[in-house]
Amino acid sequence: MQSVDIITNARKVVDVEPENPEAHFQYARLLEHEGKLDDAGIEYLKACEMKADFADAYVCYGNLLCRTGRYGDAEIQYKKAIGISPGSYFARVSYAAMLEILKRFGEAEDEYIAAAALSAGQ
Repeated sequence: MQSVDIITNARKVVDVEPENPEAHFQYARLLEHEGKLDDAGIEYLKACEMKADFADAYVCYGNLLCRTGRYGDAEIQYKKAIGISPGSYFARVSYAAMLEILKRFGEAEDEYIAAAALSAGQ
């Protein structure tokens, strides 16, 4: 199956279940993978608005914002995700990577250490 077919089918799921945040999230991931970043961002936002505690959606949206150089906006999303799920390795590592890009090395180190502790089960 071609990626266009997959995206079309994911869009159909969103159309059938417009109030399903997981459908919007998965659709956003596919759109992002295909380079349709603006559309992906819209879908990530919809998922976050529908399910305020959807930490992975906030992280993925933060990652997308980083890809487009919107670091301030990305930081907001990462902090939301960490606030929702302080034990999220994905959120901590993603945030740390962005901090490293911004040369905020002390903060990045703290987040990497927090992520390592989570990974080690501490």
